[in-house]
Amino acid sequence: MNSKEEVSIEKISELLKKSETDDGTFYGALYDLYLLIGIAKGIDDIKNGRGITLEEFDKEREALYESYSRKFG
Repeated sequence: MNSKEEVSIEKISELLKKSETDDGTFYGALYDLYLLIGIAKGIDDIKNGRGITLEEFDKEREALYESYSRKFG
């Protein structure tokens, strides 16, 4: 989704009506909406080259772990 692309309220409402919440409450639906937005942002990041490979992630994670190990013993 780019900044010019919009998702209509009707589409969001349709997605939320189709999804089952864990507890069937408004807060469950709100969480589902939050999750859908996060997924849409992730897809947009991948499409626009803002993602990293698992190998790159592993290297970053290992470097972070090592820096914490040195710092905190």
